Amino acid sequence: MHFGKDGKLYIAVGENANTAHAQNLDTYHGKLLRVNKDGSVPEGNPFPTGSEQRKRVWAYGLRNPYTFAVHPETGRILVNDVGQVTWEEINDATTGGRNFGWPATEGVFNQTTFPNFTNPVYAYPHGGGDGNGCAITGGTFFNPVTSNYPSSYFGKYFFQDLCNSWINTIDLSGSNAVRASFATSLNGNGLSLTMGIDGNLYYLSRSTGSLYKIIYNNTTVPFISNHPDDLVIAEGQSATFTVGVLGSVPLSYQWQKNSSNIPGATAPTLIFPTITPADNGNYRVLVSNPLGNAISNAATLSVISNVKPVAEISTPVAGSMYVAGTTINFSGGATDTEDGPLPASALSWAINFHHDTHKHDEPPINGVSSGSFQIPNEGETSDNVWYRIVLTATDSKGMTGKDSVDINPRKSTFTFGTNPPGLQISLDGQPLQTPASVVSVEGMIRTIGVITPQVKDEVIHIFESWSNEGTATQMVVTPTDDLSLTAQFSIVVGTEVNEGNELISIFPNPSNSDHIMVRIISPRDQYIQLRMVDLLSRNISSHQKELHIGENNFSFYFGRVRGGIYSLILELGDKTISKRLVVSD
Repeated sequence: MHFGKDGKLYIAVGENANTAHAQNLDTYHGKLLRVNKDGSVPEGNPFPTGSEQRKRVWAYGLRNPYTFAVHPETGRILVNDVGQVTWEEINDATTGGRNFGWPATEGVFNQTTFPNFTNPVYAYPHGGGDGNGCAITGGTFFNPVTSNYPSSYFGKYFFQDLCNSWINTIDLSGSNAVRASFATSLNGNGLSLTMGIDGNLYYLSRSTGSLYKIIYNNTTVPFISNHPDDLVIAEGQSATFTVGVLGSVPLSYQWQKNSSNIPGATAPTLIFPTITPADNGNYRVLVSNPLGNAISNAATLSVISNVKPVAEISTPVAGSMYVAGTTINFSGGATDTEDGPLPASALSWAINFHHDTHKHDEPPINGVSSGSFQIPNEGETSDNVWYRIVLTATDSKGMTGKDSVDINPRKSTFTFGTNPPGLQISLDGQPLQTPASVVSVEGMIRTIGVITPQVKDEVIHIFESWSNEGTATQMVVTPTDDLSLTAQFSIVVGTEVNEGNELISIFPNPSNSDHIMVRIISPRDQYIQLRMVDLLSRNISSHQKELHIGENNFSFYFGRVRGGIYSLILELGDKTISKRLVVSD
């Protein structure tokens, strides 16, 4: 919501996942509304008669107008509309009554075909890299009273994308908007962008939970933008002090301990590979260039004679997959060199629900060594999500140790198919006369099936088993007794591995469904952009995922497509990897 230059309140409302709302003037969804301060209908609205909803509509044909901005002098209104398939839009809603075309159009369209719709002033495509993205989540006019930003930025419209960690500008002074890059490699998941009264830009980062101020450094004297932090480190562990500096290059660094220079400590970071008690002290850094110098605040390094505890999660096993609606049990413990086995009161559990590029942190569970939580049947329980279970153990001196596992929920709605080659199923040691039906093979990582009613007691038994090869046994509970179900996997099918390093694999390949499984071993926490394209390089589907250090497994949904050969493009850090994907009818 923003007050306009005219004193009226403008309110942007999404179409609530119902595309029909955007063109229906008798609902607030998919609209930009204009009301008086008391909520009444102001004069000058474009639809003065009809329903109360229609009277308050200022512009329509919007999908998800996540943010919008009002120029403080001219009153111009630009609406940042999050797209669905391919395009993100910036729409000019200064004039009332405009229809921006959703769901009939997305992005720039041929106005001869849609003469009653208004094109966006600028649109950018989905994809990786600067200028492409997945969701436009912030925008602001840069028109400060005073600012040390260069004059070339005055009058520009700044906007940001959720996924690719950039801020761009567009120049609207001509007949066509002209885009330019402003900032890249920002802290991720930017959700809001504005200009402060101090003439600086501010933005929110969901991934760090922080508000950032962007200071344009047009001076040449060094300036400390981030001071080193105090550290409490156990003896034998490593420690690192860092400093952030603005200023003209070349910059030189000299770290000091207790105000005395440390020989050889002339880098932006000060690293202690192995801490000893002799390293206790106060540390700061002197930064210099030919025009001056700056010195950071002192940070204290406190070395304690204590080894951090070792936490270990017993259940569930990392990488396990569970059906939505089931109860997940977790358990674990910790030991400490000084304290021995730690009591349950020293343990704290976090259940973090990850969904694509963001996560929901559930309240911590403190003081127990075991417990449970339930995966919901509804909401964000899809193949694009996973749970991270984190156990934190704290010893008597306040040192902490952690362990974590990732588990993957699956929807509880199944489509039954046939058994893959090499799968043999037996009940209580006897082969089934009527084989169980396979729900989802997914590269033989996990199979979910059902025993037909003819097997025993006329009861349908749902079971799960997990193995790439070998034998897995699952107890099946019936109304009368317990049965032992064994699934024997003799082959592995449909796996493609990146030659030489086995860092990336996709399966099954060929695929006869609407998704594949992707396995990536990542050397660090990072984001990856995945795109599926056809032989003409036309985009079929794209997603961004958050990777964590180690093994990552997730589904990539591309929907129902024609059988043929496609490419899966993986943009990972400074490299792009293309893998062939065959889709069978």
